[in-house]
Amino acid sequence: MDKAESIYQICVPNENLVRVTLWSPAFQVLNEATGRLRLDRLNQRVQDCLTDSSRLTGESIQRVGEALFECLFDNQLREDFWQTYREIVIQKQQRLQVSLEINETAMPELIAYPWELMRFPQRYQRGEILLATDPNLSLVRSRYNVTVDDKPAIQVTANESLKIALVVAIPTAYSQLSQVDYQEVQRFLTRLANQQDNLDVLPVINPATSRKVATQLSQNQPDIFHFIGHGKLISENDKDVGQVALVLDSGEPDWKTADFFSRLFTQHRPKIVILQACETGKQSETDGFSSVASRLVLQGIPVVIAMQYQVSNYTVSGFVNDFYGEIVKGNSVNAAVQQARFNITLDNGYEQLDFAIPVIYMNAVDGYLWEKGRLGEGEQQRAVLVQLTDELKKKLRDEIETVLSEDQVKSIFLENEGMFGRNFYNQIPGGDYHTRVIRLIRELENRGYLSLFIAVVREDYPNFAQDVLG
Repeated sequence: MDKAESIYQICVPNENLVRVTLWSPAFQVLNEATGRLRLDRLNQRVQDCLTDSSRLTGESIQRVGEALFECLFDNQLREDFWQTYREIVIQKQQRLQVSLEINETAMPELIAYPWELMRFPQRYQRGEILLATDPNLSLVRSRYNVTVDDKPAIQVTANESLKIALVVAIPTAYSQLSQVDYQEVQRFLTRLANQQDNLDVLPVINPATSRKVATQLSQNQPDIFHFIGHGKLISENDKDVGQVALVLDSGEPDWKTADFFSRLFTQHRPKIVILQACETGKQSETDGFSSVASRLVLQGIPVVIAMQYQVSNYTVSGFVNDFYGEIVKGNSVNAAVQQARFNITLDNGYEQLDFAIPVIYMNAVDGYLWEKGRLGEGEQQRAVLVQLTDELKKKLRDEIETVLSEDQVKSIFLENEGMFGRNFYNQIPGGDYHTRVIRLIRELENRGYLSLFIAVVREDYPNFAQDVLG
C-alpha cells in the first residue's frame, strides 16, 4: 500500500446537508459533492442501541453500522464514496483517510454517535468495507470548520527522539475502581525504546498527582503524553461532564473534570495525547465538547486518542502496543490507529463492540511523526530484507531449535505483537516444530523481520545467531 494518503472529508454543517471534499496528498481539491443528511435512517430500533451501548452486540452492531453509514451517505454520496474507494484504494493502491467533521455546537447529539461502527451496507453488494477497521482506510474525527492552514504539523525535529511520557493514575485507597494494568505497556515501550534510536521513554509518573502531571509536561515536554487510569462521563448539575481520576497523596482518587485536566496542558501541548481510560472519548448528546478528549482538542492538542466506552485491560493494552509498533515503522498515527483497531477484530471478531471503542481526534496537517522516508537506524535496519544463503538458514534453524523451545518462540511473538503483528507465529503452517521453524525463517526473511527477531532473542541470549548476521 502506497504511503500517499488522499483525504475524503465529510462535513456535516446542519441537519439537512452533508458536504464531501476529496483532497489529494498534496492538498489539492480533486472532487466535491453534496448530499442530504438522513436522520430518518436512525429508526427507533437503532436509537435504542445508540442510547444503550450494552445492546451493541452481535447482529445489532452490523445493523447500527449500516444505519449510521446511510445517515451520512444518501444515494448520490454512497456512489461517490464507492467510486473514490475503487479509484484510490483498489486501482491506485493508496491509502484513503476518511475525516468526519460534525458541527459540534449545532448537533452535539450526532457527535455522541459511535461512527466507528460505520460499514457499507451489504445489500449494495460492494463487499465488506468497514470504515474504522479496513486497513486501506483510516477513519478519524476532526474539528468542524478548521482549515488546512490552521492544522499544525506533528513531525519530530530532525535528529531528535520522540519523547513518550507514561503517566499512571491508579488509586490505591479505593477498592471500587477496577484494576488497571499498566505494566505490559511499560515493558513494551521500554523494549521498543531499547531497539530504536529515535524513541525516548521518560521515567514513568506513578502515582499521577496534579502537580506531577504539570511538572512532567512543563519540564520534560513530551511529544506523546500517555495517560493510563480511569475515566467516566457523569451528569452533574444537569450537565454532562467528562472526568478522569488522578491520585491524592492519600492514595484516594482525585476526580478532575475535563476542563481542569485540559488546563494542565497550557504550559506544553504534546503532539499526541493517549487516554488509556474508559469513557474519555464518550460524548454527551447535549454538549459537543463534554468529553475529556474533546476538551483536549479545544486546548490545541493535534491528535487525541481515547476510549468511548468501557474497555478491558487486554483489549486496550493490545491496541496501544499495536499503535506504537506501527508508528515506529514510519506509518502515520491515523494509519496506526486503524491497523490497531483491525487487529482487535482479529482477536475479538466483529460481534463485539471492542473494535469501535478507540477513537482518534486528528487536527494535524497529516499524521506522520517522521518525514516520509526518514527513519532511525533501528527502523532502517529492520526494513532491510535480509536474504540468507541456504547454509546460513540451516545454521539459524539449528540455533533456534537448540536455544529455544517452541513455547519460548511463541512467547517471543506474543510479547512483541506490536512489532510482528497479532498471531504471527500461529499463522505459520507446519505439523511439527522443526517444519515450523523452517517456514518461520522464510516468513521472517520475506517480511524484513529477521534482524528484528534476532535482536529480540539477543536480549536474553547475547550471542544468538552470531554466525548469521554478525
